[in-house]
Amino acid sequence: MTRKFGWHNPLLLLCIYFTVSFITVVNAKNFEAKHIKSAYMVNFFKHITWPNERNKNNYHLAIYKESDYFNFLSTALKNKKIKNKTILVSYANNVDELKRADSVYIPQQFNDDLHKIASALRGTNTLIISDNSQNKHDVMINLMHQDNSTVISFEVNKSNIIYEKLSMSADLLLLGGSELDIATLYRETEMAMQKTREISIELQNNLTKQQQQLTISKQALNRLNSELSQKANAAELQKSELIQLKLNVTKKQQQLEQQRLTLEQVTEQSTKTESELISQQIKLAEKSAQNQAILATVEQNKKVLTIQKGELAQHRALLKDQSDDLMSKKQIISNQRTYLFLTTVVTTMAILGTLLIIFFFNKNKKTTKKLTKTLAHLNEAQEQLVQSEKMASLGRLVAGVAHEINTPLSIAITANSLVLDDTLEIKDKIEGASLSKNRMDEHIDKTEQSLIMSEKALERVKDLLRNFKLVAADQIVSEHREINLAKYSDEVMSTLSVEMKKRNITYKRNGLDKVLITTIPGVFSQVLSNLVMNSLVHGFDDVRAGGITITILETAKQNVEISYRDTGKGMDEQTLENIFEPFFTTKRGSGSTGLGMNIVYNLVNQQLKGLIKVTSEEGVGTSITITLPLVI
Repeated sequence: MTRKFGWHNPLLLLCIYFTVSFITVVNAKNFEAKHIKSAYMVNFFKHITWPNERNKNNYHLAIYKESDYFNFLSTALKNKKIKNKTILVSYANNVDELKRADSVYIPQQFNDDLHKIASALRGTNTLIISDNSQNKHDVMINLMHQDNSTVISFEVNKSNIIYEKLSMSADLLLLGGSELDIATLYRETEMAMQKTREISIELQNNLTKQQQQLTISKQALNRLNSELSQKANAAELQKSELIQLKLNVTKKQQQLEQQRLTLEQVTEQSTKTESELISQQIKLAEKSAQNQAILATVEQNKKVLTIQKGELAQHRALLKDQSDDLMSKKQIISNQRTYLFLTTVVTTMAILGTLLIIFFFNKNKKTTKKLTKTLAHLNEAQEQLVQSEKMASLGRLVAGVAHEINTPLSIAITANSLVLDDTLEIKDKIEGASLSKNRMDEHIDKTEQSLIMSEKALERVKDLLRNFKLVAADQIVSEHREINLAKYSDEVMSTLSVEMKKRNITYKRNGLDKVLITTIPGVFSQVLSNLVMNSLVHGFDDVRAGGITITILETAKQNVEISYRDTGKGMDEQTLENIFEPFFTTKRGSGSTGLGMNIVYNLVNQQLKGLIKVTSEEGVGTSITITLPLVI
């Protein structure tokens, strides 16, 4: 009984699907768009399962700011039961009112609010139904139709539904829906990364300009420091000379004071002598007639007077010389005062220059602080860009695996469909008692071939998923482990097959088939991915077809040599010399950042403990040789 029920259930669903599809195609134009939308919403509740659905008494559907459709839907779904639960329709005028609903409907005229609503409802187990939204990242189920048309379909972003812990029935897409293309979403992510790269380049240019300004400021500061040192030495010398001059002036003033006192004494003595001489002349005139003896004394006094007059003349000459010397010293003092004034002016200018230098030094210190902060921001942006490159590599890995899985899954689905159709035909013949042995044998052979084909296809899917899990885990967790380098290289290249097929690029591996090496697989995977993407973007940009060859050899020095070669257009000498320089690129205007090969160089040398060498010839291709130790 269990097998019979399990066999009839898909048949019944298939019949219902074709019946509903036929009726929808024939009669869709007889209904208004709102009727079709309401029918879709009922089916969405049927095919979506909430985590706590068993505890719900009803389903809560909120209509965002659309009163007319709310009134229509309230009437249309009144007393309507799905999975033995009624549907409660409510009107929501803001985001907070939407948080109480199990599902929300966003009308087309409010698509600009979709990102805000999706961010607010994230993690609340809420199904978002949008209408003709172009924001594919935030949609879950998006109704699609042309204006004034009743032909309506829908698209599903399954990853957003799974993130909200909602489960979707596989039969939902049979109602006329389609899943969003992962490659399109990946391209949009690449465009967002491009904006991040442009911001990083702008920050780098600003840093370069500020570093140049800092260099100029440092040179000016060095010149000012040198001039300040020279002026300080000159000021110190002038200060010493000024002190010596002050001492000399003080000494000269003391000498001048002594000479002035001596001159006053001589003058007083001369005045006294003249007074005495006059007195003696008077006495001599009075006594000349009286005393001849006194004449001899007078003659003697005349001689003394003559001598004293000579001495007085000498004193007067000496006084004149001293007066001239005093005038000369006054002139020297005046000159010294002028020199002292000039020295004071120079010292004041030196102090002002020192203050000016201190001002520029503080200003330069603030500029240096800003430059340091800008450099820190640039380093952070560079780290974010390296992480973005790593996530882009993981995105290419997901896209490649998804594309590779699609083909074997299609084969398995086709084979199973053929078996199902043939089984239905056999069932009809059994019921009509018209089944022959030859027809039954033919059915068994066809079923056996289809099952073999399906098994091989599913085995291929299993292998791809195993490789994906291995490589993806290595991309996320950087740990040392032993790998077969040849096999691991093939697995990484298989994840890049989609990008290579777009440009008609083939892959071939030569050398050893088994080389065991203990390394960091995730880092090696990123190195190989960056080399392939560099070849695709730069080597094969103008080439319609080409090839990539990887040769793996083990050397005698406990090393392994990986030779990577493409048949692209090659590089000139200038490009080859700067290939590992950060931010060097020949396609800056096309979105390249110039960090791809710089990241490869750092990963090989620092994390894989290896060496990398590049040779290239224009028109022939590029060869990259990586030497790694067997154990790191």
